[in-house]
Amino acid sequence: MESVVGRWSSDEKGEPHLNFTEDGKVGGSDGCNGIGTTYEQDGSTVTLTRFATTLKACMGVDTWLREARHLEIDGETMTVMNGDHEEIGTLTRD
Repeated sequence: MESVVGRWSSDEKGEPHLNFTEDGKVGGSDGCNGIGTTYEQDGSTVTLTRFATTLKACMGVDTWLREARHLEIDGETMTVMNGDHEEIGTLTRD
């Protein structure tokens, strides 16, 4: 099983990103607002609980990551899906 533990981000600037810890916690940013939650991993599938996020107005920032609920790991790539299992983006392992 590939571990989700570590930092995953969407671009060279590291935003948006998620940091997964061994104790089941997740922290990060959607590029503007902070994100905090917990996760469960079953094989290559990771499920996030509803998370807390700040709600600052972010002009010109696509805050798609705040909709993340289901993640699929394939090597160094993580496919991010919303609550309806629709793909909304990807992150790569840092």
